[in-house]
Amino acid sequence: MSRLGTRQTHQDSGAALLLAIGFVLMISVIVAGLAALATSGLNNRTTLEVLRNRQYAADGAIEQAISQARVLTCSPTTGFLVDSSFSSGPIRVDWLNVCGSVPASDGSAYPQRNVVFSACPDLGAACDPAQIVIRAQVNFEPASGTVTRTIVQSWSVKR
Repeated sequence: MSRLGTRQTHQDSGAALLLAIGFVLMISVIVAGLAALATSGLNNRTTLEVLRNRQYAADGAIEQAISQARVLTCSPTTGFLVDSSFSSGPIRVDWLNVCGSVPASDGSAYPQRNVVFSACPDLGAACDPAQIVIRAQVNFEPASGTVTRTIVQSWSVKR
């Protein structure tokens, strides 16, 4: 007797379908994770770009302030505004001028001028410590007359 109308079933029947569904689900999860990673990377790029532009503008403003401060004498000075051509807007640079002298190797007094520069976005007032982007301490030697040496003692960039 032959059975033409019936099929024989195996124990592995339907396993290929389950493997295919599992494979598709696994690939879908990987693609979704990569898409989320790419999206967050693109969103962070704009934030980092704004921060970088602000840091570059503050760096340039501090450099300009240092070159302007070289020719000044030892007198109390106030902050001043340096216009920036970067997209971050104008940067305000405040400085604190401290004059004094240090003992030279021969025992005489050697005049110096230490200036602390603080750069921040210009909000129409003195730099708020929370808004400071770059702070630099620069030593000008000598403090009066022609400056012979300019020494950057510290340069810190805040995020």
